[in-house]
Amino acid sequence: MTATTENGFAPTYAALRKALPQEPAWLSELREEAFENFRALGLPTIKHEEWRWTSVKAIGATQWTPAAPARISEADIKPFLLADDDIRLVFVNGHFAENLCKLPPLPEGMVVQPISRVLDSDEALQLKLGRYAAQTSPFTALNTALFTDGAYIRAGNGLTLEVPIHVLYVTTDGNGPAESSTRTLVFAGESVELRVVESFVGLGSTPRFVNAVSEIVAKGNARIRHAKLLRESDAASHVGLNEIHVERDAAVTSHCICLGAGLARNDVHAVLAAEGAECVLNGLVLGRGSQHFDNHLEVDHVRPHGRSRQLYRAVVDDKSRSVFSGKVIVRPGANGTDAQQQNNNLLLSDDAKVDTKPQLEIYTDDVKCSHGATSGQLDRDAIFFLRSRGLNEQTARNLLTYAFANDVIEQIKIEPLKQALEAQLAERFHGLLES
Repeated sequence: MTATTENGFAPTYAALRKALPQEPAWLSELREEAFENFRALGLPTIKHEEWRWTSVKAIGATQWTPAAPARISEADIKPFLLADDDIRLVFVNGHFAENLCKLPPLPEGMVVQPISRVLDSDEALQLKLGRYAAQTSPFTALNTALFTDGAYIRAGNGLTLEVPIHVLYVTTDGNGPAESSTRTLVFAGESVELRVVESFVGLGSTPRFVNAVSEIVAKGNARIRHAKLLRESDAASHVGLNEIHVERDAAVTSHCICLGAGLARNDVHAVLAAEGAECVLNGLVLGRGSQHFDNHLEVDHVRPHGRSRQLYRAVVDDKSRSVFSGKVIVRPGANGTDAQQQNNNLLLSDDAKVDTKPQLEIYTDDVKCSHGATSGQLDRDAIFFLRSRGLNEQTARNLLTYAFANDVIEQIKIEPLKQALEAQLAERFHGLLES
């Protein structure tokens, strides 16, 4: 780790604390403790095993200023909205944008609000915020110190919400390199069913650093379907954590779709904390230019009879790079664990690069665990077959690439998001759905 005195985050923290309105004492204490943790930890370097394929040196060397509020119109975000976008929270440069939101009346016991609005009124927020995402990670500690706002979603026992909640985090051009930190807390009570989509969107081309943390908690028998969609600017460096906590007989499915960012590091840490817990983690990278995407997963089976699935696929073109590190831990006593992990990568150019590291750590018997990884180019026999059916070579290559990527999209059970992503895939690969 590097000493934080070598980077510009101390002035960023001081500037942010000065600019933020008066906060409850518990949050100020949480921020101070988190920033001290960040100082002690420092930024990771490529000498650190968990970061050896992704350098954040440029992030640490930049003097960041807190991103300022900016006013944008609905026309600016229209390309990033979902069909039936009936429940929507929007944050611009980390600040709540009420004019762009849609917050209809909700069932009693359901809360969908910006964190800034419920700091003083919701005791559950104080008890849960920061409880699950460990401050031992430097970027998580930094986020806790610097976040300006974010989404608070809480559903009481027995509630079902069929309509997805869309949380849209937008960054815009500024006067110089700007830092934006956001926080999401999703808490589903017993037997709750929720669908949540987090979109990270970049408008403009000035340098920016986005640091995002999401804490997702499913109590007994709850069902959460979650997705994170990256459509950042190529000028953006994005570091994010999804912390997932699954209790008895509950299930969380989380997708991470990486379409845009100059540099992106996505960490997913899932704890199957009680018997019968289930977690499905799927991801897709579509890299081009010099984009760099690093997906780092850890699934921790703590109690018996847990079930986990990981399917991550990457399509990398030009000089882009995809990194996948996936670990499954089976703790002593977690008998009956069923865990599968699969990472598949498709390289479309000689300059594209893939690094993959699947891992299993098993400390008990009576488990069923497997992992595998593949990397390669398009199957020449499959291209030949399609060409023999009258397709030209480029169309054949596009069709095979589309099918490879769409296998992940097909797993998404949030229908408006699935439809939007299928349309984007078809557009990227020359309208194959219509041909």
